[in-house]
Amino acid sequence: MKYLLIGFLLFTQTVFAQETPATFWNNRCDFKTDGTGKSLGLKIKFSIPCAWKQADGERPHVVKKFSYGFADGSSVMQTFTITKMPQTPSKAEVDEMFTQKGLKELGESLGTYISGRKLKVDGLDCGEITVKMTRENPVGTLYIYSLQYYFVYKDKMIVFGFSAGSTSDETSKSLFENYKTLFRGIAGTTVFLSKWE
Repeated sequence: MKYLLIGFLLFTQTVFAQETPATFWNNRCDFKTDGTGKSLGLKIKFSIPCAWKQADGERPHVVKKFSYGFADGSSVMQTFTITKMPQTPSKAEVDEMFTQKGLKELGESLGTYISGRKLKVDGLDCGEITVKMTRENPVGTLYIYSLQYYFVYKDKMIVFGFSAGSTSDETSKSLFENYKTLFRGIAGTTVFLSKWE
């Protein structure tokens, strides 16, 4: 019991020693696309914690991945994707996508839908959904809680996917709750530079 308590205290200190919504604003780095390559002509800027690692996405639509890992194997991550749609959707189609029904359908296509809401970021309508997913991997089941932001700009779908993952459902959920405000803060820093040019 003593070792379990010590382990829990070390874990919580590790989690809370990382970026928090308060420290994020003092220790953030800007990421910006210049419109080339996978950004498909779009110029977008947002901030991330400087301590997070950056990696190029393996798939064609994944512009960049950002992550931070913990000693117990759990991690937090952001994936930034841009996908070209077959055509520019109408305002009515975008509005329909961001209704409660539309957001629920989006969430259920990913995993277990938890919640959704429509909001604005940098003047653009946005759908925010929270989902729970599981993935099977060689070390067992990975439990993932995710906060997804969907934007439509002309004929492009931009998605910011934030997640907390662990082989323990309880750890993953706790990590997600601790980082949810930070995820929202990062999404809120987004500036669609192309819109203002």
